[in-house]
Amino acid sequence: MNPVAAQPDEAAITIARHLARLTAAYPAFRFSRELFGWKGARWVAERRDHTASGLRVVITDDLMELHAALQRDKARRHAR
Repeated sequence: MNPVAAQPDEAAITIARHLARLTAAYPAFRFSRELFGWKGARWVAERRDHTASGLRVVITDDLMELHAALQRDKARRHAR
């Protein structure tokens, strides 16, 4: 058995950590990292309750942009 192959992929571990943190910070959303053709991988946030008002889906390659969009939505919903 190749010991290098047995090691978990560092990128996969990092992505899993980000997804876990996003889920903890924004439980109303489901998160994934998906490939979008020639554009490459993107972060995807989709609201779990499709009948709820507010932001429904965010697709971006920038993790900070994703956090900012979700934080703005969270602030708007709490301001009501």
